Amino acid sequence: MAEIRKSFWLISISAACWTAWLVRNGMVFERRMCMENLIFQSKMRTLLWIRSVYDEVMLQENFWWISPNRCRIDSIKFKPTASFWRPPPHGCLKFNECGMANEDRAGCEGVLRDKEGVVRALFSGSAAANDFVVAEIGAVKVALDVFLALNWKLNDSLYIELGSIVVFFWCANKSLRPWSLQAIFAGIESDIVKAGNVVFSMAEKNGNEMARLQV
Repeated sequence: MAEIRKSFWLISISAACWTAWLVRNGMVFERRMCMENLIFQSKMRTLLWIRSVYDEVMLQENFWWISPNRCRIDSIKFKPTASFWRPPPHGCLKFNECGMANEDRAGCEGVLRDKEGVVRALFSGSAAANDFVVAEIGAVKVALDVFLALNWKLNDSLYIELGSIVVFFWCANKSLRPWSLQAIFAGIESDIVKAGNVVFSMAEKNGNEMARLQV
């Protein structure tokens, strides 16, 4: 286990250097500033690289986003199921997503997982919103865009688990949607048609913690 941890740190250093190099190239050659999510991108790339090398182990990911050195490493054979996350049915994928806002900025993030809890995609970024409800609606749109970009062919449904009861009712009932948000909901409906069968559900208490811990 000590050798695996050592390897994890070497992978982390390599991923951080590669992420910084990509950001540097974007700034020099494309005049593109993308420093805001540099730490998140480094952690995300490290996590995906570790998964590609060590598919037989599982990281305690709720600590990964806060303090990687506190992560417990388990064999996937004895993989515990987190009490706050419900896996989707067999053949389905689930997006846990949320939106957040404070006085001067808003953001949204999400995690796409399969039935085994393995991360298939992640997103995080700022949102053009003035409250967390609008930010979470934006997260729904981004989640669908990310899923469509993956060209994933599902035999069953894509589940999107929401943290806001207001957003859940708006997604489930078109008549409740405010007119001011009709444009973004039109985009969401268009993506749903392309994605196939999409099921919205409400997260239990702390059910979207995996998404919130990305920040």
